[in-house]
Amino acid sequence: MKQDELANSVDAVSEEAAKKRRWITGESIVSVITVLILVALWTALTDSYIDDLYFPSPMDTIQVVGRMEGVLVGYFLATMYRVVVGMLIGAVLGVVSGVAMSWNKWINAVLDPLIEGLRPIPAVALIPFFILWFGIGDTGKLILTAIGGFTVMVVTTLEAIKHVSPIYIMAARTLGASRLEIYRTIILPAITPTLIGGVRVTVALSFALVIASEFMGAQSGLGYMIMLARRTLQTDAILVGVIIIGITSWIVDRFVRIIGNYLTRWAPRSE
Repeated sequence: MKQDELANSVDAVSEEAAKKRRWITGESIVSVITVLILVALWTALTDSYIDDLYFPSPMDTIQVVGRMEGVLVGYFLATMYRVVVGMLIGAVLGVVSGVAMSWNKWINAVLDPLIEGLRPIPAVALIPFFILWFGIGDTGKLILTAIGGFTVMVVTTLEAIKHVSPIYIMAARTLGASRLEIYRTIILPAITPTLIGGVRVTVALSFALVIASEFMGAQSGLGYMIMLARRTLQTDAILVGVIIIGITSWIVDRFVRIIGNYLTRWAPRSE
């Protein structure tokens, strides 16, 4: 009897895992239908009630993409380079600094006042200084984006380490584990799920900072394209830029979630 119950339990778990691996699920179908309804509503409103100057129709938006195809790809790649490189630099430095601050009290004493003094300052407010210091090239934009990601990840890392259960650490010490082994085998794996959430926040913040910096001073990028379109009231081009930013941000976020689910596949999850 117990063997039958165990076999049924294993089959149920396998079936549930198979459902999660499916690309097409009921939830995804509902999401697609929701997007289609929004597009239909957008089409109906712009065709009957809203002037194209105030909000372009889907057809106008598609036509702009075809008209700007030559420069749109270059703008997109310039923005993505700044987002990805700046985000990675900031995230890595933030995690390393957070771990170092929890490891050594003197490192914490040096970095804590600097981070707490920098964290409340909106990174966008520093854009004029970065333009003066680094010009309108990529260097200033990368540093600005890295600073934004750094402040998010260092705080996320510190808080995650503080909330690691002390029972596991005491058990490891009882078994003779060194401090380095405790960090490597207990603390770092335990904080990984929380760090994934911090990375997702960093992704959205990186897009915002890069676009804002491209507004202020740039010669390429989606933010630069939107700024040029604003000057001539090309609202269709503005909308194209906004849509591309939204879709790209969503794709990057999904990628981070997939990687995070794989890295934390051992962690229990609620449905």
